[in-house]
Amino acid sequence: MSKEKLFNYIVVPFVDVVFFFLIILFSNLLLEEFTWANLGKTFYFGIALISVFKVLFHMALGTYRMLWRYSTRKNNMKVAVFTFMIDACLFAVSFTPFFDEKIQFTYLVAIISTGFDVVYLLGSRLLMWLVYDRYYNLKMRGVEANKNQERTLIVGAGDAGSMILREIGEDKSLQYKVVGFIDDSNEKIGRELNGVRVYGPIENINKIIKERNAKHVIVAMPSAGREKIKDILNNINYKDIEVEIAPNKEKYLKKDLFSGIKKVDIADLLGREQVELDKDKLNDFINNKTVLVTGGGGSIGSEIVRQVLEYHPHLVIIFDIYENTTYELKTELDMKYRNVEDKPHYIALIGSVRDEARLEEVFSTYKPDIVFHAAAHKHVPLMEDSPFETIKNNIKGTYNVAKMADKYEATKMVLISTDKAVRPTNVMGASKRFCEMVVEAWNAKSEHTKYSMVRFGNVLGSHGSVIPLFKKQIKNGGPVTVTSEKITRFFMTIPEACGLVIESGAYANGGEKFILDMGEPVKIIDLAKNLIKLSGLELGKDIDIEITGLRPGEKLYEELLLETANANKTENEKIFVEYSDHPFNLEQIDKIIAHLESIGHDNKAMLNYLKEIEIIKTKD
Repeated sequence: MSKEKLFNYIVVPFVDVVFFFLIILFSNLLLEEFTWANLGKTFYFGIALISVFKVLFHMALGTYRMLWRYSTRKNNMKVAVFTFMIDACLFAVSFTPFFDEKIQFTYLVAIISTGFDVVYLLGSRLLMWLVYDRYYNLKMRGVEANKNQERTLIVGAGDAGSMILREIGEDKSLQYKVVGFIDDSNEKIGRELNGVRVYGPIENINKIIKERNAKHVIVAMPSAGREKIKDILNNINYKDIEVEIAPNKEKYLKKDLFSGIKKVDIADLLGREQVELDKDKLNDFINNKTVLVTGGGGSIGSEIVRQVLEYHPHLVIIFDIYENTTYELKTELDMKYRNVEDKPHYIALIGSVRDEARLEEVFSTYKPDIVFHAAAHKHVPLMEDSPFETIKNNIKGTYNVAKMADKYEATKMVLISTDKAVRPTNVMGASKRFCEMVVEAWNAKSEHTKYSMVRFGNVLGSHGSVIPLFKKQIKNGGPVTVTSEKITRFFMTIPEACGLVIESGAYANGGEKFILDMGEPVKIIDLAKNLIKLSGLELGKDIDIEITGLRPGEKLYEELLLETANANKTENEKIFVEYSDHPFNLEQIDKIIAHLESIGHDNKAMLNYLKEIEIIKTKD
């Protein structure tokens, strides 16, 4: 047990028992004019018992879990309310016939001792805070004497900022020297918090950074909204500055706050609110099930694997043709769970969704309950030049997986689709739209499997996406290439998108097209500017942006919803659902696939046929 836990859970409660005992005794003697006539062993035993129960009830209500070093008005109010409640209950019991008559409590004794209890608890915590604060400030002087520490500013002079300051003072491994707080509160600006001056307002952050010669900034405002945090982060000049951000409000009152602090990334600058998932529903969906993830080594597939493993499945099968990323994921999971007693079960298998025999081997051996189909070719320009490979991998691969899911009676199959499947103007988008039609057809035929699909936009940082490309271009000195100043895309973080994909699977009853709420579309040129800023470079001075023109099959903007009145919200406000009015049947699907395969590598004929069956639309 740590020294802090020993103090909070053993020393402090023991001292409280003693003082509660003395308070009741004192209150009784005060009213009896300090005569001991009515006091006896039974009386002492009774007040000792009440004192012990007071402490036990305070423990049960969490009083001793409150961090008295970071005391707030809210916590003090809780302590006072808890004390009145506990004392009222215990004294009420002592007045009943079940309590020995030799204990001569009166209502006045109960009232006086309760008042003293509140004063004692709040006063003792204040005293501990003052003693600790004195010790801490002396310690900080020693910390400031170390000239090798990085000069740090903390944005937010509240509870979280105070905790970070204390952890820096206590942990010698944190090589930071806090040279100031930055806050918007007029009551705090110009004053000191634990010996450190508060500057402001926050809009002057760059000026304050320069004046204080800071090299490190920690944004510690966990209760502020994402929009406020985004505005602060976008206002910072990142040149020669390292910026980090504290965890959200739910986590910041935990010990070791520094473990949750992370560097600012592009997702923080977008200001997206965190998506809340129904964990109970996900647990019911995944727990003790065998789950197959095709394309399990890719950006989306690997994150689905990571999140599914959190819900204790019977087995997760990682299936992918690319062994390098699959091996990396397997190694990552082995390291993560190496010391976990109840280690989840997972295996990594190499194979292609185009290979029906290999799929049959996997399905017949493991008989998955749930299938997430993420395997696909996804790069628009490459697929324009190799449409037949797109047909084989995306369309035929999806057909094979859907067929095996039906044959081996999987409960559910979820197709990972894309916003590019909406009125597609390119081969990749057309192939994904046809994949949706394949899944709809199998759903109409199957008696065992519920098929659904999830459609969403771009994910930040996925393989081959615009973010890694921009980072590489910035590292190489530029220019950063953008196809058009007007081009926009929807963006989500990978964990956010995958969490919603899994929850969509839990909602599926068969035939749904789930559309994820991606928020507002983002200009690609703004992403480029933000990444340049995060890199500490100045646009037009250190690096340039070059407009290259739209690529073949590329849209200026993407759409997530078809123009239909059938789209409705699910229980999760971030997930919409839509049903197709006239899905193709399997006979039609089989004929189209056969014709596509007969066309082979004739790109022009392939594109003409896709337009003929109204899969590819005219570019907007």
